[in-house]
Amino acid sequence: PNFTLSSSSAASDVYKRQVSTQSTGEQTSVGMAQFSLCLGLFGALLGGSLAMSVIGTGRSQATLTLNETSFFEHTMDNAATGYLNHFWAAGSPTVDRAIFRYYIDGEARASIVFSPALACGVGFGDQTAPWGNRWIGKGARSTGWFHNIPIPFHSSIRVTFQLNPIDHLDGGLSKIWTIVRGSVGVPLRLGNLDLPVESPSLRLELQVKEAVVLSPLEFMDMATVGAGKQGTIFLSSLFVNGSSNYNYMEGCFHLYTPPNTAWPGLLLSTGMEDYYDSAFYFDGGGFHFPVSGETHKPGDGTFSGYRLHEMDPLVFQDGVRFQWRNGDVTDPQTGLKCTLHTGGATVGNPGNSTVTSYVWLYTW
Repeated sequence: PNFTLSSSSAASDVYKRQVSTQSTGEQTSVGMAQFSLCLGLFGALLGGSLAMSVIGTGRSQATLTLNETSFFEHTMDNAATGYLNHFWAAGSPTVDRAIFRYYIDGEARASIVFSPALACGVGFGDQTAPWGNRWIGKGARSTGWFHNIPIPFHSSIRVTFQLNPIDHLDGGLSKIWTIVRGSVGVPLRLGNLDLPVESPSLRLELQVKEAVVLSPLEFMDMATVGAGKQGTIFLSSLFVNGSSNYNYMEGCFHLYTPPNTAWPGLLLSTGMEDYYDSAFYFDGGGFHFPVSGETHKPGDGTFSGYRLHEMDPLVFQDGVRFQWRNGDVTDPQTGLKCTLHTGGATVGNPGNSTVTSYVWLYTW
């Protein structure tokens, strides 16, 4: 469906023509005149003429194999910018771990690569459901993952799926149902932040760190963008397997912008759990809030959670570095935690942790 939102003056002309037609006795609907006027006024609010369309597809009862399968492609035929902002997948349990790739603007190597469960901030096979917010969620006991993260493109986009190699013994029995959908020529807003959708440099980056083994008190840069780029961190998810206990949750998050900013940068939290709007090692249990969630913490040292920055954008003007620490220390001089890079008194007894992270960020 393609249509054009005209300017306010054009809308006025449309309305006048409709009313004039009615006055000559032709059977033209007043409702159509009002509808045209509403479209024109909406176009005026958007600042002019915009060609808008819906794009996307669905694939039902397909088979997941080790062969990468393309199931959606779109090439732009005008100067507008498009984006895919709806993803859904269900089917065999292997869908949780299936690999989806988004090839942006003809790139040979996909820049957006994810598995559905991890994309929604859920690790360790947790099947808690149903839950959801406007951006991510899970609507069924088995699979049923969705996300509405906008993935912009300027000339073309291609989406594929593939069986995760760890499920290679599945024998070709995995079935998948999946949907992708988006828009062309529609403004793009993330909570309190308007993205410059007209900018040819606008891109979504998904920076993934997978199975990184951290020693006690070791730092991990979850995402880095070089100096000279603007942007915003939109969604981060963390998946931690602590080897001995949950004392790694003493670790704080830091933001450095530009990336070479001196320690401690901007302190984003006073421990791990308060970054996710909880406290005391998530002693209230699991939750799925509109902007944060503890999606897995059964008591065996494992954890997964998500944090959306739609209400508090982590914007940067000259690159950024986003960091977490595996446990933390207290300054014996001040009694404050998360202020010392070296030295200090270790809080608790954190052990080695195996960490995976997803950070979705926009640059332009």
